[in-house]
Amino acid sequence: MKKLLSIFLMAFSLNTFSQTNLADVQLKDLNNQPVTLSQYKGKPVYVKMWASWCPICLAGLAEIDDLSAEKNRGFEAITIVSPGHKGEKSPADFIEWYKGLEYKNIKVLLDENGDIIDRVHVRGYPFNLFLDADLNVKKTVPGHLGAEQISKFIEK
Repeated sequence: MKKLLSIFLMAFSLNTFSQTNLADVQLKDLNNQPVTLSQYKGKPVYVKMWASWCPICLAGLAEIDDLSAEKNRGFEAITIVSPGHKGEKSPADFIEWYKGLEYKNIKVLLDENGDIIDRVHVRGYPFNLFLDADLNVKKTVPGHLGAEQISKFIEK
């Protein structure tokens, strides 16, 4: 019985994301300009979902900044924050707060409508998404991932 339940749950979890494509999600950059993930099409994409109130998220930003600075890594690395959702600051307050930090390489996009957190069922932060070159969700991983772990997941 346990095996059947495990197989059912695994099949359900794989099917949950098999048709989830994020290319059309409307986001904004830190200059309040509209952005879609479709501009990243053609390479695998790593997405770190995070929040300003999350100490684990904040502790990992330096590593994401270093990863983002690497050239020829074979994948895009971006971060997404959802202002006004799950306890996050308003868009204006978040942008002002973030610009006071010293990270120069991290690409931060704002999911003001909460579309991504709804589509991929983000329950907590940090939360990691691995997208294929067509921007389909291939894997989700809750919790902190270091740069080495991120690279390993991208290779799979």
